[in-house]
Amino acid sequence: LRPGYITLEMLREVLGNVEVDPAVLSREVKPGIVAKAPGMKYRHYAPKGQLTIVEGETKQVVASILQMVHDKQKEGYKVAVIAAQETANCYPSGIVYSIGSRKCEGSIAAGLYDILREMDHLGAEYIFAESFEDDNLGQAIMNRMLKAAGYHIVKA
Repeated sequence: LRPGYITLEMLREVLGNVEVDPAVLSREVKPGIVAKAPGMKYRHYAPKGQLTIVEGETKQVVASILQMVHDKQKEGYKVAVIAAQETANCYPSGIVYSIGSRKCEGSIAAGLYDILREMDHLGAEYIFAESFEDDNLGQAIMNRMLKAAGYHIVKA
């Protein structure tokens, strides 16, 4: 199974030892790792535009996204940002979409696919998304985001 609402920690509380397929935890497509299902490895549920996940310290992530947005807009591209509720006001209005609060990962998970579809309705050619914690439900969120981004990650 892929990471989801029922976290690895929850499974371990009930089952004890739980092994996780390396394809599930990988942050990149690695040669030699054979996924047991296409959804565990390859890009899917992806917006038409290029989705880039930016990870690092919050201030650096915001600064990096602002710079990339500026650069792509200057080149004439339609750009959007997917941000947490806590940082959404750091970006210019009109291009930012709040995915939910970092304090409530359930709100982020619930809105992820809707916001990715919204990027297509918007016609965004480049989408920059803040990364989220990679534990508990955050692991499921990042798993889906990484697949949607085709593992395109930038360190801030």
